[in-house]
This record gives sequence, C-alpha cells and structure tokens, in this order.
Amino acid sequence: MSTRRLIDFEVTSDEGAERVNEALVGVFEALAGQRPDGVRLAYWRVTGGRRFHALIELVDEGPNPLMDIPASRALPGLIGSCVDGGYPRPVTVELVGSYGFDV
Repeated sequence: MSTRRLIDFEVTSDEGAERVNEALVGVFEALAGQRPDGVRLAYWRVTGGRRFHALIELVDEGPNPLMDIPASRALPGLIGSCVDGGYPRPVTVELVGSYGFDV
C-alpha cells in the first residue's frame, strides 16, 4: 500500500525561493539518472512566488529511497533554512477524486 504526503511551504525571501528552485532542479536531474523504485515525487512553485507544494508517494513504509540520493537528502535542510519555523511537517493525504490526471 502506498502512502502519499503533501508538503506546503513558503520561503521568506526571493533569494530563498531561487535557492530552493535550483536545488529542486538538481534533485530531479539526479532522480532522472538514478530512477529509484518505490517513489514518486512532484514539486510545484506558485508562478512568480515563494510558495511551493510537493507530493511524495512512497510505495511502502520501508526506507525512503530519496534519502539514498545526496541532492534529495540535502533538500530538507535547505528548505528548513529558508522557511520560518524550519522544515514543514508533511501531512498524509488520500485521493478523493481525479479527472485527467494520472495520480
């Protein structure tokens, strides 16, 4: 059974937003190269803003494959340094309905 977690955060500065954005580019480049099993990940940035949304799906409750990728492992620390209150707490979500999305 898979688990989906939603992370929502807003960084405190435009510089922080760019740092997070650049780090995310690196994470997705690493994911494309390593293609780990058991995980799906998507990040969105509100256009022109400082707010980000992420959806992480883990196939099982075992070790998170994202933690085996250095760029991904470093991401929570970077985000936490750019957000008031530190890294945001992910919340578990369940899909109620979808149309046209492969979720």
